This record gives sequence, C-alpha cells and structure tokens, in this order.
Amino acid sequence: MPVTPDDARLMDVQQGGRCFFCDGPVGAKSTFDHLIPQAYGGIDDPANVVLAHRRCNQRKDDRLPTDEELDRFFALRRSSRLGVWPPLRVLRDEGEGADEEERWITVAQAISQAISRTIARQR
Repeated sequence: MPVTPDDARLMDVQQGGRCFFCDGPVGAKSTFDHLIPQAYGGIDDPANVVLAHRRCNQRKDDRLPTDEELDRFFALRRSSRLGVWPPLRVLRDEGEGADEEERWITVAQAISQAISRTIARQR
C-alpha cells in the first residue's frame, strides 16, 4: 500500500520534523526513502519508508540501512500504526554485524518469504 498523506504526516510527527539520516529539519521538501530499496524488492509501503532530505536520500542511494539506522527506525515505529515490514525485522535480527553480501542474501530470502506468505493469504 503506497504512503498516504496521513502516513506522511504521522512519519513527520514521529521523526520530529527531522530528516531520518542527518537529523536536519525537513519541512515541505521531504522525500520518501525506502529503507530496503525498491530496486532490490523493497515495497512502497509506510512500513519500509522514512522521510529524508532529497540529498540524504540520494546519498543513501540503493544501500541497505546500517545497524544504527535500523535501531533508530525500530525505536520510531514502536507502537506505531505504520509498522515495520517483516524483511526489516529479519535484517535487524539476522544481518547485524554481517558483511554487505550476507546482508543482501538475508534480505532477498526475507522478501521471498514475505511474498510467498502474501500469495498464500490471497488464495
């Protein structure tokens, strides 16, 4: 489910009007950053999205979030209706301290499992 204007407002409140990456004020010029990039299977859903400056979003590019970024994301989303996409949970729990290649494999497997569960529920 794409990010709605209400979702964006809630993210803005949760993030204190700050960029997720640099902590500077974002204001009306915020962009959506997909923590697990769409280019690699990340979904366009609030459970995988944070607000960021355009330059910070571009600087992050198509990399996975760091362990510190995941910790901050989980702290922000604690008790939030926006939720956390299950592959991000797997990345945090199983990818901590792993090298980049291992982290991508962990994410790819978690995305595959999430898709399989979604398909099974739709049947």
